[in-house]
Amino acid sequence: MDESCERVKAIYNEHEYLEAYSRHTDLRVDVDPKLAIGGMWEEIGKLQFEYLTKKGLQCHHELLDIGCGTLRGGRHFIKYLNSSNYYGVDISFKAIESAKELVVEEKLSDKKPQLLLDKNKSLNFNCYLGKTFDFIFAQSVFTHLKPEHISECFENIGQIMNEDSAFYFTYNNSVEYREVGFKNFYYPFDFFENLVERNGFKLKECKSEYAHPRGQIMVEIVKR
Repeated sequence: MDESCERVKAIYNEHEYLEAYSRHTDLRVDVDPKLAIGGMWEEIGKLQFEYLTKKGLQCHHELLDIGCGTLRGGRHFIKYLNSSNYYGVDISFKAIESAKELVVEEKLSDKKPQLLLDKNKSLNFNCYLGKTFDFIFAQSVFTHLKPEHISECFENIGQIMNEDSAFYFTYNNSVEYREVGFKNFYYPFDFFENLVERNGFKLKECKSEYAHPRGQIMVEIVKR
């Protein structure tokens, strides 16, 4: 969908950012579920899966896929992981509905993926309190979040991590913070270094390990 169209402009003018972004995503899913979350369906889906398995993801691990969208990567993880071990969450109603349809189409229902619509549109992870995940993944999520949303994530994600958990995310790199269009954000690496220092984590930039076709950079976060 052309982001210059008046309908999309109105959405971002009339609603708080995350509400607007979820509504915009809903519109894009209606047009094409595979293009709605960035396209390159096969290439980036496989890239995500191959990367996490190289980093040690095994069938018995539990994975939380933040911003799972329409399961570009999720369908690979669902096939691989043991039943009930894949958790996907998104703020787009249409994305989650499309994801559920894909699970049926690809005959993955017996894997019992846990697909959740985050109606509160927050990153406090209250819906998972009392639970921890072995791997947490956020592909092309921080690329569409403002600083306050990412800060909220770092302030709360530790409560769903155990001592051996790893959190992987991608971001758009820039020498300074930039907003491009309605929903694209660029960050300097020291933005994440500061968040890590404040919230008790260690981080590693994995640029050379993750050949994202659009240049997004992968980062690994673990507890200090």
